[in-house]
Amino acid sequence: MATAIASSAQAGDSPRVVTADGAITEIVYRLGLESLLVGVDTTSGYPEQTDSLPKIGYLRALPFEGVLALKPDLLITSEQAAPEENLERLARAGVQVEKLSSARTPDAALERIVTVGELLGQQERAQTLASELRLQINRIQQASQSRGSRPKVLFILAAGNHSVMLAGEETAASALLDTVGADNAVSGLKGYKPVNREAILASQPDAIVIAESTPGQFAIGSWPEVERLDAWQSGHRLVADGMLLLGFGPRLPDAMAAVNEVLPASSNVSANDS
Repeated sequence: MATAIASSAQAGDSPRVVTADGAITEIVYRLGLESLLVGVDTTSGYPEQTDSLPKIGYLRALPFEGVLALKPDLLITSEQAAPEENLERLARAGVQVEKLSSARTPDAALERIVTVGELLGQQERAQTLASELRLQINRIQQASQSRGSRPKVLFILAAGNHSVMLAGEETAASALLDTVGADNAVSGLKGYKPVNREAILASQPDAIVIAESTPGQFAIGSWPEVERLDAWQSGHRLVADGMLLLGFGPRLPDAMAAVNEVLPASSNVSANDS
């Protein structure tokens, strides 16, 4: 069980919290605890209210001075955070540093929500949110099971035309596909690799999912190999925000529903349908 933030709080003051991971930041907002936040990292762009908070830098290059200057009581981040030396220095300076495991399954995503709730002294609120999301996830997965077969999906990560990657196995992208009963169309590839145009044509996917780091970064006109695929031509395609699709945060049901809707012979299910 996570250790709740010590009451700095002894004098009735609210704890000062910094989050360094977009999905973790989203959890804090969904729990209604955003008033505790005094800073976030640059992967935290949702909801848009995060724009008004000080940015401490990139998750994998957290600055010691930049974080400490915000006088946080608690830093909640993920196992991707770096450099470790700066995290250790923050801990020695009196900051409670909590590194949470990455989530690659619905169960792990919900567990992470509960952990954040525990850290912020709102376990019951977090349990309620996790239960609501579990119901949504179950509905989407039941709909996906009605297909009877596992469609193949080409998953592309786009951070501009000069940084377009194919998502292979052992990635959050493949993990998302698995949640809706789909397979990665690129076989024999692990991790994210630069796009191979021949591999795109050879993949022959049933659907295409493109995760953009910012809106409009994937220009289909520059990728005729993708546009030529039957899946693109038939409309079995999704272009969406990368943090939504890959974050495994509280918007996971929305990500699953969005992917499920573009898979052939799938039922259109909204994450909020009852």
